Order: sequence, then structure tokens, then C-alpha cells
Amino acid sequence: MLMPVPELTPPETTTTRDWSELPVDVLSVVFAKLGAAEILMGAGIVCSSWLHAAKLPHLWRCVDIPQVVRNDAVCCAMAKVAVDRSDERLEVFKAMYFVDDELLKYIGHRSPGLKSLCLDSCSMVSNTGLTQLMAMTPLLEDLVLRGGLDLSDEFDDPLVIPTMHQLRQIALGSLYISRKTLTKFVDSCPHLELLDASECVAVDVVDDALRAKCARIKTLKLPSYSSATDAMATLDQLYYLADDDDEDWSELPLDALSVVFANLHAVDLLMGAGRLCSSWLHAAKLPHLWRCIDMQWRITMS
Repeated sequence: MLMPVPELTPPETTTTRDWSELPVDVLSVVFAKLGAAEILMGAGIVCSSWLHAAKLPHLWRCVDIPQVVRNDAVCCAMAKVAVDRSDERLEVFKAMYFVDDELLKYIGHRSPGLKSLCLDSCSMVSNTGLTQLMAMTPLLEDLVLRGGLDLSDEFDDPLVIPTMHQLRQIALGSLYISRKTLTKFVDSCPHLELLDASECVAVDVVDDALRAKCARIKTLKLPSYSSATDAMATLDQLYYLADDDDEDWSELPLDALSVVFANLHAVDLLMGAGRLCSSWLHAAKLPHLWRCIDMQWRITMS
């Protein structure tokens, strides 16, 4: 006797969730985990409710924008949007490559509470532009400058540092710097607790007078090189005397190689300079050379 076949009931269909209905407080928590570029170019433009949440000022107190596209104007425009959304509450600004004087002025006018500034390899920033920003941000506590600027005071664009009572930490790297500029920092920042210029090249001797001024600073790392002459000579030899077969380039001192390599890209080191000989390979493995790795440019051009 055949048993009746039970009727199969179709499974309940699950409705697609409408993510646009997420409450603002939940979106705020999620967006707080994202970077500025991720919000501006992705999550913040999904729908109108997400865009509304992406404009909450507290999300923009810390803005860190790498060069996500190879267009400086686009990156600057993104940075300006981020500054505007902070509603004058911006406290930390970090960027690489694309920043110029006009953007610094924009930040200064709209960010009176800026406490931390980090500029990495921003060659379009002049000393005048940096001077103007510092004058507009008296609450600045931390200043990080790496590459791009010339603080040697040898040109017509000297750095003028206003009195910065709140500035506590200054870190400088891959820069030419003069004793005069270092003295300006020390004299203009009476409450300075950390001055790290160990990765800079001093264009003149760090004398006892400057060291005496720095005695009050808790953490002090002055430039490792007493003069830029040797480093500049090394650069001249590398770029203009490379056809001299009598030179033994493997005997270049480690500190000179470090200065030169700091101005090369990762691909240049990995595929070129760092493979020339064992001593150059040793220098190319110095950890401070790899704090910033940019392999996009050479790869996309090939």
C-alpha cells in the first residue's frame, strides 16, 4: 500500500535587509573604524542616510589621507572635504605627498584646535606655508616632518617659527637642517619635551651653544652628521662620477649610504642600488628606510 507523499512547503523567503535603515549611532561606530579616504570614496556615498552619518563632525577629528589616487588635485579636494566636515574640530592631520601651501592655509583657517600635524614627503610645501600654518594653530602639540622641505636656511625661504607654547614633540627626518633652524625650534618652543632630528643631515656643526639650549629637553636626538658636505659629495659622486672605474663604491660609509637611500623608492632599492654589493645590501636593510613603502608608482608605469 502506497503511503501518501507529504506536501513540501517551500522555505520562507528571506527579505533582503535594507542597510540604509541602520541607525546613525551604529553607522557612527562603524565609520569610526574607517579611514578618511574609505569614507569619502566608499562607505560615505552608499546612500543618503550613510552620507548623513559620514558628515558627523566627531568622525573627522583625526584625518589621515594617503595619496590614494595619482592626482594631487583630487587628494587636496578630499582633504578639504574632510576639514569642512570636522566643523573646526580637527585635531590630527596626516598626509603624504600631495599637500601644498594652499591646503595648509585652508586647514589653518578652519582648524584652530589642530594639535598634531604629520607631513611626509610633501615637496610642494614651502617654509613660508609651514610658517603660516604654525601661526594659525597655536595649540599644536606634535609636529612630524619627513622629506620634502629644506630647513637648511640656505635659500630665500627661511622658516620663521612663532612662539609655540603647546608644542611638545618635534620629529624631523630625511631633511637638510641648519643649526640656526634647530635653534629656532628650541627657542620658540619653551615646553618642548622631544626633539628628534636624528635622521636629518646638519649643514653645519651642532655646537655646544645649541646643545646647552637643548639641555632642558627630555628626549633629544640631534642630527647624526656634523655636516652635509660629505653627503652632498656622495650624491655628486653617485650621479656625476659614476663612470669613474677607479672608485670603489663598496667602501662608501654606512651613514652616507643611508642619506642617499632615504631619497630612493622601494623599487629602486630592491631592484637596483640595494643589490650593487654586499655593503650596499647591508645599508639597504636599515629599518628606518622602510617606514614608508610606496611601490605603486614604478609598477603602474611598467
